[in-house]
Amino acid sequence: MTLSRLVRFAPSYLMVTIRREWQLAILVLGGLAPGVAVLLAWLNLARIVSRQTVVVDPRLHPGWLLPPFLLERLGLAGVLVGAGVVTLLVGCLGLANVYLASVERRMPELALLRGLGMPRSEVMTLLLLEAGLAGLLGSGAGLVGGVLLSVLSWPAARAYFDIPAGFSLDPVAFVTTLVTGMLAAMLFMGMSAVATLSIGAAGVLRGETPRLLPRSWREVETAVYGTLFAAFLVLTAGWLVLSPASMLVLLGLTVGLSTVLTGGGWLLTRLYERLPAPPQSPLWQLALQGLARHPRHTAGLSLAMIAGSYAVGLSLLSLLRGGADGSFPVWVAGGVLVAGGGLVLTAAALAALERRREFGLLVAVGARPSRVRRMVFLEYGIVAVGGGVLGALLALGNWIMAGAGDWPAALLIIVVDLLAALLSAWGGAIPVLWRISRWSAGEALRR
Repeated sequence: MTLSRLVRFAPSYLMVTIRREWQLAILVLGGLAPGVAVLLAWLNLARIVSRQTVVVDPRLHPGWLLPPFLLERLGLAGVLVGAGVVTLLVGCLGLANVYLASVERRMPELALLRGLGMPRSEVMTLLLLEAGLAGLLGSGAGLVGGVLLSVLSWPAARAYFDIPAGFSLDPVAFVTTLVTGMLAAMLFMGMSAVATLSIGAAGVLRGETPRLLPRSWREVETAVYGTLFAAFLVLTAGWLVLSPASMLVLLGLTVGLSTVLTGGGWLLTRLYERLPAPPQSPLWQLALQGLARHPRHTAGLSLAMIAGSYAVGLSLLSLLRGGADGSFPVWVAGGVLVAGGGLVLTAAALAALERRREFGLLVAVGARPSRVRRMVFLEYGIVAVGGGVLGALLALGNWIMAGAGDWPAALLIIVVDLLAALLSAWGGAIPVLWRISRWSAGEALRR
């Protein structure tokens, strides 16, 4: 297919994808847009503060859950850019696995294009165009939200950092955030799909199932690419604001966090498969089998739970650390809180939506809808507890590094964080399960 024919074919392909994969819009609005909004708000503030003649020391202000030596090396701009990048990273890591699960489900269709003569490079171009369109949607919505967040948080930021200048929207911050958001979509969605999938035309013509990379390699590759992409986000967002020393420290922190989150998601997926399944507990067995049959969904949901629980725990502990005088850290923590909670709800809903045919088939063969609901709630409960515990422990690690006290209140927040992870996971699945419960056996078979 020539370039001109690809140009004619791409709009039709994208329109079909938009109609059939409308849930991807929810994915980018729930995963990418909040991170872009937070990044714009804090990057814009960092640009404003950097023009001040008086240097603001973040160690003199409460609410930052980092040890003093890191705060000294990061500086205020590093703390603000880091808060934005981490919020964006949390959303991107969660949406990457959920998006890849969607691409894997559509592999036969993509492989058919290869069988009909479309070169591999052009099939991959279609995936990149799909990711670019998603990036435009998520970044556009995020920029609007970022401007709103900047305006609303400005009085608290101005009082907190004693900024004499008035509010302004820095064009450099706006353009940098747009580029970073688009880059995040292209890397975590487009390049991840291109790098991890293999489509052979000859195999399709012989009727073979499209080949995926071995699972163990997919796990390693996902973690490696996630770490590299996180580094690109830091370099893109901070190169006009941060000093080389601050950039290096923030790069190390972000890469380390990305490695822990991505690796933790796959390790928990392996752990769930090894949980005991006694024969006298058939519902437990079905739940574990469901998690094992869909490792990409399980890993994506686990990563979302880890990242969401970490974000929620970190934000609540930051509020506790900041106290009554920490009005601006309330805004920073609130941004992370919204991004983390939205990610968990979105990932849970999309994971259930991707498996709606499987759930409908169970209803069609005679399973009671209430039993299907209990099975799904048990699956999500297992993932929420595992991911919630790991994410809460990461947030508690920040609390320890910052040398904060008030342990009873901190431990209470961790318990609340775990309960929030469980309730948000169940809440995300409820709309899909409610719809399935209304299907008759015949309707479930037709669907």
